[in-house]
Amino acid sequence: MNLELLNPFTTSFPENFDASIDAAAACARFNPRGLFAGHYLAVGRQDGYVAVLDFETRSVVRWLEGHVKAVTSVCWSGNSRYLLTASRDWNAIIWDLSASAADTIDGERRHTVRFDAPITSAALHPRNSKMLVVTLHGQNQPVFVDLRAEVGGRWELDMPEDDDEDDDEDDDEGSTIIREVSTLARFSPRGDLIYVGTSRGNIHIWDIVTKQYIWTEYVGAAAAVKDLEFNSAGTAIVLNSNDRCIRYISLSYSPPEPPSDDEEAASFEPPPDRQSRIPYFDVQHKFQDLVNRTPWNGCGFSSDGEYIIGGAGHKGAHNIYIWDRVTGALAKILEGPKDPCEDLTWHPFRPLIASVSSLGLIHLWVTPIVENWSAYAPGFEELDENREYEEKEDEFDFEDESALRRRAQGTFDGPLDLTSHATAGPRAAQEEVPWPDDDLDARDAYEAFVAVEADDDGGAAGEAFYPQPVLMEEQAANAAEESAEQAAGGGRGR
Repeated sequence: MNLELLNPFTTSFPENFDASIDAAAACARFNPRGLFAGHYLAVGRQDGYVAVLDFETRSVVRWLEGHVKAVTSVCWSGNSRYLLTASRDWNAIIWDLSASAADTIDGERRHTVRFDAPITSAALHPRNSKMLVVTLHGQNQPVFVDLRAEVGGRWELDMPEDDDEDDDEDDDEGSTIIREVSTLARFSPRGDLIYVGTSRGNIHIWDIVTKQYIWTEYVGAAAAVKDLEFNSAGTAIVLNSNDRCIRYISLSYSPPEPPSDDEEAASFEPPPDRQSRIPYFDVQHKFQDLVNRTPWNGCGFSSDGEYIIGGAGHKGAHNIYIWDRVTGALAKILEGPKDPCEDLTWHPFRPLIASVSSLGLIHLWVTPIVENWSAYAPGFEELDENREYEEKEDEFDFEDESALRRRAQGTFDGPLDLTSHATAGPRAAQEEVPWPDDDLDARDAYEAFVAVEADDDGGAAGEAFYPQPVLMEEQAANAAEESAEQAAGGGRGR
């Protein structure tokens, strides 16, 4: 749908349940950017297959066979050309979804990485699709993988040592100390840091260039981190933990100032100093169901970053909660079918949510659009009942054809551009957090480290799943060649 035709005064979040797609889904994600941003939905299935759906026609445009167990996560690359899928069969696969990939010998499967345990989460680097980070079931070290030929490798990011005692030893009372296990890993939107959530509620941060541990942030709950999502600008995160609470945390790169009140200022403790690239975490809002103590399955931001969503883990209902980011007030509760919610994702630029149920169904939540026909024809008038139409005297008179041609020529100011496309939606207008002035050396090292190789920029094959548009000159040349071949074949037949 053309974005210019949408009513800007309508609500910016979905309001009604629209339809369901039976896809045996375990997880799903929209493609975030590129030529067809939000047009495709990657679905990781419970049987190990991966389907890419055309969201407008609800049809399967790609069927990827590579896993033998349930897919745990899917992640698109920055240009929406590559797709990372991770499964419980210990494998992570990077698929090339460009139009020319299916014609190659290797096919759409670009890389396959084997690990030592089932994969619980996987993320693709936002700027280089040959870098990924994964967390493994029951292991405390996340694994960073670089698939480039010259500088590539595999690194286990060792967790910081515990100051109390070793994990396998017992304390004085004889109880066993619980190991800190990595549960989720994400790249920062800029791509220079790796954020890892653990089973103790900590967030560990590593540098992607040096693979060194930098910082640990405790967000206030000793519960395992289930989901962690950044907003597009990298200035806030939404965190879902096992304590049945969703936290909205703002990220600031300047230390917080003490409060103006004398009593509060006396009890104010400034946070410890850190590197200029490590933000200060400030919990702005906590969202939880105090009555039913409902757990949350999935969380995230809206396309414009103004709303926060969370899927309620009811056993007998499929509810999605939408909160206002600024005030923290509950804006809407979407009530749908009776199957529990397992995962959800927001469309890149439309008020639309796709949620995954425990039965493998994908439920779609939309905002009903009321057509304003007077916007298309200024003289149009909507009637409550039929009325006899009176024709004007000169209403259907024929107009001069030369005047019509002159008018049509004046509507085109220049040639139409069918190949280039700017990313639509609010995400294109938001900019990432700039690098601090005292850390420009780290920026230069990062830019050199993530340099894209010649076969990784997506320029030749393009980002589209279909062939690029054929220009009129090329189409005419192809038609001439075909007619010449047919004529030559007919001459030989005689």
